[in-house]
Amino acid sequence: MANCHYKQLKTKQAQTGFTLLEVMVAVAILALALTSLVRIVGQSTNTLSYLEKKTYAQWVAVNQVNELEITSAWPAVGQTQGQEDMGGLPWHWQVTASDTGSTGLRRLDVSVKQHLQDENALYKLTAFIHKP
Repeated sequence: MANCHYKQLKTKQAQTGFTLLEVMVAVAILALALTSLVRIVGQSTNTLSYLEKKTYAQWVAVNQVNELEITSAWPAVGQTQGQEDMGGLPWHWQVTASDTGSTGLRRLDVSVKQHLQDENALYKLTAFIHKP
């Protein structure tokens, strides 16, 4: 029998990089992660802006109650409204004074809006004030 020795040829060299498919999968995963990150940052920014406005509205409402207490004015039953600047923005407030079952005690419902045409108040506060 004849001895046949075949020289084995190296047809493939050791792979040293990534295939196109692996790169595309990695880019897709990165794109999804970055999209989620951008969405989260956007939501955080919107939440921060909302909380800042709500804090200013709260300060406006508390200022109205404090002003009534400091001046020792006995508020008449009914509504009063006005505008106050806070944080460089105009805020529209409305105070509704109503009777309680107790003499010498009034209920104050304060609502604050950033824009007068807004349907809902950004902040509402209920307080009670006694007759001076």
